[in-house]
Amino acid sequence: MNLQHMKMQILELGILILAAYIGGLVAKKLKIGAVIGQIFGGILVGPHFLELLHRFLSSHPSLAGMAVFKPIYFFYKNGFSEYKEILEGYHFFVFLFLGLIAFSIGEELHRDRLKQVGIKASIICLIQGLLTFFMIAGGFRFVFKFNWIHSLIIGSIGIATAPALTFILMTKLKITGRLKQLLANIVVLDDILEVILFSIFLSIAMAQESGLCVSGWHIAREVSLELVMSILIGFIIFLVLRITIRERKPDDDAPEEDNSFLSTVLSQHPTPSVEILLIVLAIVAIGIAFAIHFELPFLITAVTAGFLIANLHNNAIFDSLKIENVMPILNLLFFAIIGASVRLESFSAGTAIYVLGYVALRATGKIVGNWGGGKITHQDPKITAALPKLMLPQAGMAAVETILVAAVLKTGGETIFNIIIPALVIFELGGAYLSERTLTKWKNVSLGEREALISQPENTGPQGLSALIHDRISILMAITLPEALFEISQLMVQKGIINETSEISPALLQREKLASTGIGNGVAIPHCRIPNITKTVIACGVLKHPVEWNSPDKKPVEILFLILTPEQFPQEHLKAISLIAAVVRKPDFCNELKTAVLARNQEKYQEILSLSQK
Repeated sequence: MNLQHMKMQILELGILILAAYIGGLVAKKLKIGAVIGQIFGGILVGPHFLELLHRFLSSHPSLAGMAVFKPIYFFYKNGFSEYKEILEGYHFFVFLFLGLIAFSIGEELHRDRLKQVGIKASIICLIQGLLTFFMIAGGFRFVFKFNWIHSLIIGSIGIATAPALTFILMTKLKITGRLKQLLANIVVLDDILEVILFSIFLSIAMAQESGLCVSGWHIAREVSLELVMSILIGFIIFLVLRITIRERKPDDDAPEEDNSFLSTVLSQHPTPSVEILLIVLAIVAIGIAFAIHFELPFLITAVTAGFLIANLHNNAIFDSLKIENVMPILNLLFFAIIGASVRLESFSAGTAIYVLGYVALRATGKIVGNWGGGKITHQDPKITAALPKLMLPQAGMAAVETILVAAVLKTGGETIFNIIIPALVIFELGGAYLSERTLTKWKNVSLGEREALISQPENTGPQGLSALIHDRISILMAITLPEALFEISQLMVQKGIINETSEISPALLQREKLASTGIGNGVAIPHCRIPNITKTVIACGVLKHPVEWNSPDKKPVEILFLILTPEQFPQEHLKAISLIAAVVRKPDFCNELKTAVLARNQEKYQEILSLSQK
């Protein structure tokens, strides 16, 4: 047992955690996001930064004699090589944590959620994935004059997206719903597409170097075998977890069929607990180790296991991966190691133009592809705006594949490594910043709508709600939610606010899938933004037959308030929501309004709307 080596291991771990924690606190104060601070904290105490600092001091002898820098010289001579070697030993945690995050994505792949977003996620994935691939491959072939096979390899690596950072932030901010489901589906499909293309082109490149002529059948067989083996190991992980974590009622003290000692020790309820987290962590770790041993795409293995748990066992298992007292520690350690591993020396003037080209081409492909895919599949405007920024981070699988390329290709492998690795640093830092800002904004908007329901409305003039509705009030004959949205959209057409229902009905339906706009007490407030209005417009629809709306109180909806707000003023709908919520809280308002509208007593319901603000 080498106590000196053990001392250095403990020291380095403590320095990493402390630097990342302080960096996160400083970043919060500067309002640039805690994750960025944690990564930068890791960079500043990492061996790559320390080596650059030593080189700088060595080239400036005047600084060498200063007392403040003497510890750096002493450490570099006596412990630096060991310090660097120890960090390499911590990299296992990055792969393990990536696997755990990939496993947790399985929660979003439940068959009910796949039915909602599966086809649309596939369309978005293909659009952005293939656009990114062709832009990068074409750019390196025609602009930078790389040969075809190396251009195709770089293009295939560019497709990959790192899910860990984004999903860690989503868990931290407690973001759920359609955005998370859609992102999970796209990321999984993204990695599958990337693994297939990368495996094909790397096989061709290796065959060319060895002088062999490899058939398309041989390549297809190798790629298929990798995917099947990855899925098989994921299935084994699922079986072990299913046996270990029994789906039993909480009041059952022991398994009904097997009371053996081993069963009693291993069997656990699928309720959130540290015990379940430890079991999942251990079994997923073993599965990932086998996948890496056989050089298989381990993220596919982890996602497969999570997918099977979500659909064939118990979703409650995933709740143990969100334990607030444990996961922040693992998150911080992950970002600290990522920062300390940043190869600052990989940035060089010789490859700078290629790195910038890769960054520009990939960013353009991801942003345009995801935005265009969101538009084509009629996603909620907020999702269409957020999705491109969440798909930019890149590490994990891309880093593993880049290292593999450098190891197996004698010609061009090192060049590809020197291009991709610095670009990954840029995408991880820039992606962390954009993702945190985007998700924080998303969270604030979601919270804003909930807060608007309980806040006091701003002064909107003497007539209040009546002025915003004007003469846009009607009886609706719909018996389903889509029919109700279509009818009230038609009312906006009749009143000349929009030209046709298709301008708003898809957005309204997508908003309902994101989260119900039912607020309880028989009222729903569907809303969206449109470009051709300059102020808030509201229409009121009274349903002759109450319609199920998935409201918080489970009551069917009888009154709709459709809110249209200007696209350039995204917060205006919060004021309208606040106004309506205040009105419908008044005793008997809904019953009185419904009675007056059904009786077609225009004078009466206008009076009710006017008096409601007083």
